[in-house]
Order: sequence, then structure tokens, then C-alpha cells
Amino acid sequence: MTHLHHKRITLVTVTYGDRQHYCAELLRRSFENEGVMHAIVVSNNSSSDLAQLEATWGKRITVIRLASNSGSANGYAIGIAAALERSSTDFIWLMDDDNAPSEGALDVLCHQLDVLARQRGRARAAVLGFRPDHQGDIAAGVPAALATPPRSSYFGFHVARIPYKIWRRTPWGRPRPDALPAVVHLPFAPYGGLLGHRDMYTDLGLPDTNLVLYADDTEYTWRLTARGGCIALVTGARLEDLEASWNVKRNWKNHFECMLFSGSDFRAYYSSRNQAWFDRNYWSQSGVMYRLNRFVFLQLLRLYGRRRHADARLRLLERAIADGEASRLGFHADYSL
Repeated sequence: MTHLHHKRITLVTVTYGDRQHYCAELLRRSFENEGVMHAIVVSNNSSSDLAQLEATWGKRITVIRLASNSGSANGYAIGIAAALERSSTDFIWLMDDDNAPSEGALDVLCHQLDVLARQRGRARAAVLGFRPDHQGDIAAGVPAALATPPRSSYFGFHVARIPYKIWRRTPWGRPRPDALPAVVHLPFAPYGGLLGHRDMYTDLGLPDTNLVLYADDTEYTWRLTARGGCIALVTGARLEDLEASWNVKRNWKNHFECMLFSGSDFRAYYSSRNQAWFDRNYWSQSGVMYRLNRFVFLQLLRLYGRRRHADARLRLLERAIADGEASRLGFHADYSL
């Protein structure tokens, strides 16, 4: 298979901690199977010896080493800026350090991006690889219109969706995973798997580093759809998650349990703070609906928190939400990465 159109794709990934084994597999598949031209690896003070990757791939990779873990927003901002500085970059493919493309995924994405760019223009089109672990509702066969949170929802919760949530738990309403659409249009997307032309990235600017970590990708990609662009999730372009994510919903009975019991405090803080900030400032369309959803959601969260004796985490979440709604962003001294 020739990858002529991949010659000018720059992959951007951000790594931290000791995750070189994931990074190595991402790079191997991207270079050997997918024909990516160059990769930029931003190290958020990674403890791995990334010189091994440089020894393996030589000039095909650029490693940018940061002195401390500055969060995903800054890591991707630096990576995207570095990719745009390379005159040979036509397209930028963002990946998490533990996303590995299945063979041929990039061909499928490129084809779909060509189609979209002809319809919308290069600066208004992006495609996203499919991670069944991450896009669980879509993988389960939930209709696309019901798989993304409606406007004015709060942390994805909307009272209008309660009947569907009950219905999908019945034998008649259970989703059918055999009916996956080829393309699902999304309002926003994660960084992991996002492919777009350099014109699109130039137009969007860089991620907002004040968000530090979590929901920074939501705000960044929302800029594209908010200005009339489109993001297409391509179910035929599979990406494998080499590491299971801490906040994958199916590990928990519901969203409230996930918030109250999963992950470390810094993850709970930044993800909740930034989600509250995004929902209030960008996602709310109707003040009345937003306030109703917020009220019901917070009542349920408190009910669960008290019933399960998660008082300390509940206080943390309430503080995070208050900070987000007051737009108190940036690093928080109590929650170092």
C-alpha cells in the first residue's frame, strides 16, 4: 500500500511519567504501518529515557522536553505550534501517547477528510479515529443524536434524556452494536485521533493553557464546530487504547460514582472544574434548562456522595465546580500534577 498522501503528516503526542513502552508502539505503528512522515513527542517531564526513541527513529522524530509536567493543554499547545513551524507539515494528527492505530486507520481518515474538506473547506474539517473504549455509547450502538450530550446539559446530564436512559435498559430499547454508522458528527472531540489540515489548526489557534488538564480538548475542538466546521468520527478508523482510561464509564454504575470514587484528587479537581466552566460559558444555550439540569445533577451528586460516605471527595468536587463557574482557572496549588 502506498502512502503518498501521508508523506506530509506530522504526528503530535504528549507523554509523561514512565510511558515509553506505549510511545514506542504508537511510533512504530504510525511510521511502519501508516506512513506518517514525522512525529513530535512533547515530554511533560517524563521519567522515561526518551533518547531510546531518538536512537530508533533519528530525524523522523523531534522530542521536546519540558522541565515540569505542565498538563495536556500546554503539552499539545507546544506540540501543535512546533508542527506548524515545520514547512513540510500539511496535516497534523494528534494522538495520546497510548493510542495505537490499527493498520490502515490513517488511510480511512485521510479519505474521509478529503471528502469533508471538499464540502466545508480545509480550515473547517476534521476527522477523528474511533476508540471503542472511549466512545462507548457509539460503540454500543446508541444513535448518534443520543450519544452526545444535548445543549444546556450539565456534566452531560439532561432531564430530557432520562426517559431514554430508562428505555435503553429495557429489552426493547437496548442499543444494537451491529448498526454502527460509518461517520458520526460530533460537537467536540478528544485530542486522541484528531486529524486536520494545517489551515484548520492555524485557524483554531492553540489550546487554552489555563485549563491545564481535562476538557481542554473539548473547548479546543468546540471552536471548530462553533464556527460552522465539522468533526467526523470515522468508525472504520480504529485506534487501540493500550492503557485503559481511569474515567471509562463502563467501570462504574453511573457518572456520579465515577466522579466520587475514580482517579486521584487532582484528576477529579481539574476535570470537574473545567467541565463546569465549559458547560456554563459555552454549552448552555437556555439559562432555564441549564439551571434545571445543574440543580438536579448537583442534588443527585450530593445524595450519592452522602449515601456512599464520600464526603471528602464531594467537598473537593463542590470546590472544583465553584472555581470553574467563577472562571478561576490555571494551576491550583493544592493539586499538583
